[in-house]
Amino acid sequence: MKTFLTFLGLLVVCLSLLCFTSDMDRYAKLQTHMKALAEDCAAGSVLFTDEESYSQGLVVFREADAEDYVRFMLGKAQGEPLYLKGHLTAELRLFDDEKGYDGLIAYHVKQMRPCSVVTLFWEGPDLFRLPFFGLTHAKRTAVYEWVD
Repeated sequence: MKTFLTFLGLLVVCLSLLCFTSDMDRYAKLQTHMKALAEDCAAGSVLFTDEESYSQGLVVFREADAEDYVRFMLGKAQGEPLYLKGHLTAELRLFDDEKGYDGLIAYHVKQMRPCSVVTLFWEGPDLFRLPFFGLTHAKRTAVYEWVD
């Protein structure tokens, strides 16, 4: 009987560990994919510059076009099975010569250059199957700096 109880206890511990490592791997993949998506959104959003301002030596982003691009990228990524029926949202902040650079230091950008900050939020069902762990949201931020 002692052997049976020991085996049963080890089986439960090993199955819990296997379940936890599987869920943790899924969380790591979600974070990696969100990082790549945030970087793509940030890099793509700075491509929409105002040509007239640029001809005068200023870098000014067209915010409506940049937001449309970010929405397009989120819509494209939403159908992937990695997001587990969750919902992705994004917050876009543009810093340029017209809007100014107030608050840029919070994103660890030392020089006052035009840049784009994209923060992705994921909300969905619990990522972990074990009852004592719970994670229903994730967040990822990417900064793309316009360098001369």
